[in-house]
Amino acid sequence: MSRAVASGTLCVVANRLYAVREFWEVQAAWVQHRLLTEAAVRLTKDAIVSHASDAALRGWPHPTHPPTRVTMTLMGDERTLRADSWRRFVRAATPYAHVEIRDGVPRMIPARTVLDCARQLHPRDGLAIADGALRSGKVSYADLLAMRRFQRRWPGVTRSNDILMLADGRRENWLESASAWAAHRWGMPIGVPQVNVLDPDGRLVGRPDALWAEEGVVGEADGVQKYLLDGATPDAVQARLDQEKVREEGFTELGLQVVRWAPRDAIDGDEIQSRFMAVADRSGRVQAQFMCSCCDRPLADCAVEEHLRGWRRLLTEEFARKVW
Repeated sequence: MSRAVASGTLCVVANRLYAVREFWEVQAAWVQHRLLTEAAVRLTKDAIVSHASDAALRGWPHPTHPPTRVTMTLMGDERTLRADSWRRFVRAATPYAHVEIRDGVPRMIPARTVLDCARQLHPRDGLAIADGALRSGKVSYADLLAMRRFQRRWPGVTRSNDILMLADGRRENWLESASAWAAHRWGMPIGVPQVNVLDPDGRLVGRPDALWAEEGVVGEADGVQKYLLDGATPDAVQARLDQEKVREEGFTELGLQVVRWAPRDAIDGDEIQSRFMAVADRSGRVQAQFMCSCCDRPLADCAVEEHLRGWRRLLTEEFARKVW
C-alpha cells in the first residue's frame, strides 16, 4: 500500500483510508463525501450514518459545501466520542423505530434525517432537504410531525418549526428551496411552486418556479444548472436563454410581473424582496389561468394547496404550546 501511495497510484483520503488518485481527484466535493459516507457504512459497525451525510446518500438536495467529516450517530453508549479525521460521532436517543435496514445495513428512517438536518444545518439547507424528502415520497408530513414531537426537547429543535411550515415537495432543487427560505426571512407571502400558467384559451405559457397569484407575480430562480444542459455547449445555453425570453414575454402579455434572481440573491434575500415589492399588484388585471402541476386542477381547487393550508394551521396550533 505504501508503495502505491509513493508512486502516486493511490492517495491517502484519511487515516488507513485510500483511493485511486486518478479517480478521486476529479470527483466533485459532494461526490467525495458520498464515497466517504459509503465507506463509513461498511467500516463502522457501531454507528449509523446520519444528518447531512445520510441525506446525501439518499440523493436529496444538499448544501453548497459538504461537511468536513461524515456524520454518524452512535448506536449505544459504550463508545467514547473520540476525535476522528473523517467521521464525526454524535450521541442521541435512537429507538428501534428510527432505524430501518437497507441492503442489510442499519440506516436512519427518512423523517429522523430530515429533523436532524433541520436542527443543525442552515435553515435554507434544512428546507431543501425537507422538500427533497417529501418529493421523493419516502416521508410524509405526518412522519415529520411525529418526529418533531419526539425531538421536542432536543437542542436546536425549534429551528425546525419554520422549515416544517414552509416544506413543499413540489420544489425541484436546492435553489428553489433556498429562495423560498430567503423570501420567508423578509416576510414575503409563500409562493406556490411549479404552477402551470395558461392563457385564456387554455394554452400552456409556462411553469415558473414560484407563483404569487394574488400579487400577479411569477418568480424564476436562474441557476446555472437550468442553462448548462447536455454538455453545456454555447448553442444549448443560447437556446435555453431564448426559451426563457419567450416564456417571460408570454407571462407579461397575460398581465403577470416576472421577478428573477440568481443563486447569490437567495443567500440573503433582500434583492428578491425588493424586486417583488416593486412589482406586486393586487389590482386583478391578470388574465392567466393557474393550474396545479400535480393534480391538474385549478389552483383554487388544488388538493395539495388545501392540504398545506390544513398542515400549516395544525403546526400553528402545535407550536403555540409552551412545551415546544
